[in-house]
Amino acid sequence: MSYDPGLDELSATTVYEIWPRTVQDNFFNDVAFLAYIRDHCLATFGGGSTMQQTFLYAPLITNSYGLGAQFNLEKVQTIAGTRFDPKYYVSIYPEYMENIDVLNVGPNAVFSLLNLNMANMMNSICADVAIAMSLHGQPTGSGIVGNRPYDINGWPEAINDGITPGWDGSIFTSYGGQARNGAIGSTFNSIPRYCGDSTTTTGNVSAAGALTYSVLEEGYWDASIGRERPDLGVTTKRAFAYIKEKIQPLQRGELATKQDAIWGVSGVAMNDAIIFPDDYFPSLAYGANGSLGNYLTSTFTVPSGVSSKSNLPAAGATATVGEVFVWFNTSKIQFRLSTSPRYQFGLWGFYPAADSTKVVARTHAAVNLVFTSARHQKQFYGIGA
Repeated sequence: MSYDPGLDELSATTVYEIWPRTVQDNFFNDVAFLAYIRDHCLATFGGGSTMQQTFLYAPLITNSYGLGAQFNLEKVQTIAGTRFDPKYYVSIYPEYMENIDVLNVGPNAVFSLLNLNMANMMNSICADVAIAMSLHGQPTGSGIVGNRPYDINGWPEAINDGITPGWDGSIFTSYGGQARNGAIGSTFNSIPRYCGDSTTTTGNVSAAGALTYSVLEEGYWDASIGRERPDLGVTTKRAFAYIKEKIQPLQRGELATKQDAIWGVSGVAMNDAIIFPDDYFPSLAYGANGSLGNYLTSTFTVPSGVSSKSNLPAAGATATVGEVFVWFNTSKIQFRLSTSPRYQFGLWGFYPAADSTKVVARTHAAVNLVFTSARHQKQFYGIGA
């Protein structure tokens, strides 16, 4: 009987080669929208019980009058506000000191385990926040899909009218604690626009439709108030490809390549805006329902009472969401980030466990996404290739 030493001759005399000496990231995507918003819309939060934004929602009493007429001196309410709490995010990297002090050291450590996982920790928290920006931050309620009270109050909450579902099928009757369609009327409303088949009869499935130039153009001007116009269009890779393949060639140069001067992202120019794709934007083709969140689009049943301007089919029909596109006016957006360095996606160092050699590093963020105006933004969904 021969003796098996547990290690063959080749393995005992030859070391492994790791090549190339880089680690390929096969998990994370590009957080283009988050990077752009952080660069253009950063508004730090220096403390306080909450974040409050004030807005005007009604005019003062005004009318024509005849000679000697008495004026209406009633004091009317014209100003209201929204309030938001900072939302907290954390990414955690646990490790054993033996791994980083004894084993993964010297020339045999081709890669630094510490550096790789620190980068992974930062990528993880950024991807989590990027996905949350396209979701909501409210508890489950009437018309609201999903329980997310600890998450960012993402753009679907702001770009809504309180009666029409957004891309995830949710209806947000309030924003920032302010009830829509009540005392403030429709002044903080933006009606989501469905691009699919609006003629589907009750009970049938409405297919996604084309994102045409006219729909883009009309939506752009719908979100334009005077000289205030959208400056950013964000969409999915599939819808962006459709814009470049179908719309851009028809416009004879009106949709040209444009590069943002500050951040450097390249996209398509339209009017005063730049359009670019984001890997974490809600999508049927590229979305996912994974460990960092669900940005995979599906279908929802159309409720009764939706706005006729939404282009949704009759109540009871199933609307196919497909791809999503949004016009943003970034001058009306605040990316609120704490002034505390430890809550600005900062590292808290390594904390040792009391009963082992395990240490834990953490990075934290105290952040929220706040819109000071809804009518300067426009949401589209139901986009097919």
